[in-house]
Amino acid sequence: MILKKQYSQFWPYLLLVALVTLVYFPTFSGEFFLDDRPIIENDPYVKNIHSPISYLGQEDGVTDECSAGDHHTGYYRPLINLTYSLDYGLWGLNALGFRTTNLLLHLLCCFVLFHFLQFLANDRYTAFWATLIFALHPVNTESVSWIGSRDNILVALFSLSSLFLYIKGWEGGSRLNRMASVLTFALAILSKEMGLMLLPVFFLYQRLLSRTRRNMREELFSYLPFIIVMAAYFFLRKAAITSYVSPFQMVDLLKSVCFAPYVILWNLRLIFLPYGLHSFVVDYPSTYLNWQFLAGLFYTGLFGTLVWRLRKDSLIMFSVLSFHVLLLPTLNIIPTSAISLVSMRWLYFPMAFLTIVFVRGIKSFLKANRFVAKGALCAILAYFGGYSYILNSNLWHNESSFFRQEVLNFGNYYYAGGLAANLFEQKEYQYAEKCFQIAVNRCPLDAVNYVNYSHLLLNTGRPDVALAYLKKAGTLSMAPNGQGVWFNNMGAAYFNLRDRSKSIEYFLKAVIHCPYNAEFRANLVSAYMANGDYAKASSMLEKGLKIVPDSVALLKKVALTYIEMKRYSDAARILKDIPKGKWGKYGVQELLEKAETGLLQSEGKSRGETAVTQPWP
Repeated sequence: MILKKQYSQFWPYLLLVALVTLVYFPTFSGEFFLDDRPIIENDPYVKNIHSPISYLGQEDGVTDECSAGDHHTGYYRPLINLTYSLDYGLWGLNALGFRTTNLLLHLLCCFVLFHFLQFLANDRYTAFWATLIFALHPVNTESVSWIGSRDNILVALFSLSSLFLYIKGWEGGSRLNRMASVLTFALAILSKEMGLMLLPVFFLYQRLLSRTRRNMREELFSYLPFIIVMAAYFFLRKAAITSYVSPFQMVDLLKSVCFAPYVILWNLRLIFLPYGLHSFVVDYPSTYLNWQFLAGLFYTGLFGTLVWRLRKDSLIMFSVLSFHVLLLPTLNIIPTSAISLVSMRWLYFPMAFLTIVFVRGIKSFLKANRFVAKGALCAILAYFGGYSYILNSNLWHNESSFFRQEVLNFGNYYYAGGLAANLFEQKEYQYAEKCFQIAVNRCPLDAVNYVNYSHLLLNTGRPDVALAYLKKAGTLSMAPNGQGVWFNNMGAAYFNLRDRSKSIEYFLKAVIHCPYNAEFRANLVSAYMANGDYAKASSMLEKGLKIVPDSVALLKKVALTYIEMKRYSDAARILKDIPKGKWGKYGVQELLEKAETGLLQSEGKSRGETAVTQPWP
């Protein structure tokens, strides 16, 4: 009897774990891609142990790879970087570990949602069905399978926990629950700015669902700790990124307001009619006289009518209004730097509140015809799970599959440059060049496409053409890392055109701009050596090895410099210190043979005299 009772308590969690793991199984073999590379793979801060407090001063997306200067991303999410560092400590740079953490966090969020729905609806069975819909919904695959979207899971997890604890504290008078609510609210806003929208949700709860009626003064007093936390958050944010708000592009405010209902309709389509899902790049229509504006007007009228008719159903009203409140930051009324008006990952947090409507709908459906309702729900979950499995296998798996899907299947030419760069890495130069040409024609203001295209042109022996594209890129805005690559490629172009002074000038700027980039420093050393300036080459190597002591590229340059200076024994010693697993990639064996041959020849000339080994930096 006890075992049966325990089973009835735990079977929903076991089934959730089993189904979610099955649907997301392909994610375990996935890789780092897109923003994962700069914010995780190439971020030195993630790869070192720091005190938890130190992360409060970190700006999201700004790494030590390049000197940030006056550049700021404007995103302050210190808790995310802390979780990345913890992942690195556990897994190293293994994408499997980071993706596993995302999946575990998604499961934890589903458990909290399950409890929250049970509490609101007082129906465990329908709450479980609604949680399953959220857990397997294909629109959530972007947040779960893309490591860089972890912020959406964490803000939902901590916000739901904070609201649940706030209600418990308000209804039961528990001081411990109230304190825990404030703590989880702080964790939510440190995960993503959207957590700030939780305060309006508290207000909606008080107006619509609160079972305990107190005076307005007591209610306002209950918000005070959260307001203090918000003030502290903005103080820390300003100190870390020099701004209270995220970066944004100037938009037509009238247009953003007029088309906000259309954007909401777009998001609802992704939830209720999930097909053709991918990384959307949606922009405003060029004029107001179009079907999008009329669709928005229709939705506004329909929404107003439904709110009026359902105004006495407090649970539905709380769900629908909370969903719209949480969607507000993504509507571009408050401008953002996002390239699209619609994104699947932005729906993870708001959709958690829309599941309250699902609970009510499922309950009514089961009451009308239990057999048909169960069959329909199973069919919906089978579709959601199967579709999510496909997306996890193809779209969110690695950069190669992602770019091919976006450009070739969905005609999303915003990613043509990414596909071109991916093809270039695979040495498919002909197809890569075609994609680069599409990218620079379709996105003429995106400097990175010109810079990456110049890399291909340099590798295929066309430095003059590469220089022309680089000069076009030089007139466009670039992030610090992009500027570093631009300086480096300019140096490479002039180097291949045998303009040594110009190449040294640009390579030096690349090193100054990105002091931690071993490749840029190695290129500058090559330029010095080609110019016969071995002293400067040696000095640059000394400084480089102090900054990045494990760089194989720099160690190889050290060996080359010593060979040029006829210090063959030093060159051989350096090369032998490089891990043998990296010899093939960097051509160490050939260079070692050259150093040893030189050493034998020098020993032969000296008729058996011992060569003097000089210290190296």
